[in-house]
Amino acid sequence: MIGLEDVKQAREWIGGKVLKTPLLRVPALDQALGCQVYLKPENLQLTGSFKIRGAMNAILSLTEEEKKKGVVACSSGNHAQGVACAAKMCGIDAAIVMPTNCNPVKLSGVKSYGARVELVGTLGSEREARAAEIMEQEGRVQIHPYGDDRIRAGQGTMALEILEDEPSMDVLVVPIGGGGLITGVAAAAKGVKPSIRVIGMEPAGAPRYSLSRKEGKPVSLSHVDTIADGTRTDHAEPENFRAIERLVDTLVTVEDEWIKRAVVTLLSSAKIMAEPSSVMGIGAALSGTLPVKETDKVCFVLSGGNNDLKQLEGLLASM
Repeated sequence: MIGLEDVKQAREWIGGKVLKTPLLRVPALDQALGCQVYLKPENLQLTGSFKIRGAMNAILSLTEEEKKKGVVACSSGNHAQGVACAAKMCGIDAAIVMPTNCNPVKLSGVKSYGARVELVGTLGSEREARAAEIMEQEGRVQIHPYGDDRIRAGQGTMALEILEDEPSMDVLVVPIGGGGLITGVAAAAKGVKPSIRVIGMEPAGAPRYSLSRKEGKPVSLSHVDTIADGTRTDHAEPENFRAIERLVDTLVTVEDEWIKRAVVTLLSSAKIMAEPSSVMGIGAALSGTLPVKETDKVCFVLSGGNNDLKQLEGLLASM
């Protein structure tokens, strides 16, 4: 399990290669969300998502021999873009496995970085199986989207930035897909400030870690159904589950209807366009189910902004 020193090392590796995104104080959202609102806008990051942090850390950690072999990754979209971009920046060949129902904006982004793309199934387990085949057949090194310590440590670097910009932060609200982001963020945040609360957010249509917490063990889902395409992983990764159990204070699920409202609220009140996976915490706050107080300084991690523009158009028209 990674710790604060791993995240600090990752920050040294990726410094100057990814953006240090700002911490935004947004009083316009305080009343609606019931707390003092801060936003960590990773939608402004290279590739439009936090995923470049972990991907860059992992690729920079490869040996020269591994770099020659090339890399393979599976992803619903943002990790795919992160790996493709980092690989291009480092002169490494990349093969990416994405779902057949992937966000077209994310697919276009991956292709723009010159990566080879295969579309396979709709479940995370299907993508992982194909990535494993490519790794065996072609000798490539796999850059796992959330089951790799280098990825976890890279994602955790944003927590260092948040607490440097606002040391008195009370709560971090973090989206959960595969679990690599919240594992890294929680490890770093608790390492710097043990008293900080970490709240993990999942869609009601894919509550892997919430169900795992109830069962006391990692579980797999037979079906996922959510507008938050970046969170459609169908199983809880064992090491991330252990880290979440140890470091994450609360897990909250939110219905798609509130996620949709959160996208619109963020756009209208904060003038920020973020993808559905990013705004689950804001949706929970709007619905009154996020356990925060008016006096709490709460940072909502906006994990990305690679919206499906046709979906966004329909969403805005329906509100």
